[in-house]
Amino acid sequence: MFVQTRKTVTGIEYWDAKNKKVIVVPDGQNPPFEVVENPKSMKYNEDGFNPGITIVDETIPNLDEMDADQLLAYAKENNIDIPGNMKKADTIRDHIKEEQDKATEE
Repeated sequence: MFVQTRKTVTGIEYWDAKNKKVIVVPDGQNPPFEVVENPKSMKYNEDGFNPGITIVDETIPNLDEMDADQLLAYAKENNIDIPGNMKKADTIRDHIKEEQDKATEE
């Protein structure tokens, strides 16, 4: 039995219950096995969720781990204007966070 456990930037992780190990399927590929959704061995509450099992979506990038070039690319992808005088990663990172905070407040 294979159950999806987590999504990452590189792909999706599945738990192989028989062999007791994690299998990673690269992003964009289909798993070469049948994935069981809502297996009976996992107990779900009335909302359909098992509070003991969490699927983590790690596709949201961590800005603190990015260098200046990666931050500029991230800003461009997310339509965040970076002034031309900002060159340091810390300055760019702070500006991106400020712009994201403004967007969530609106």
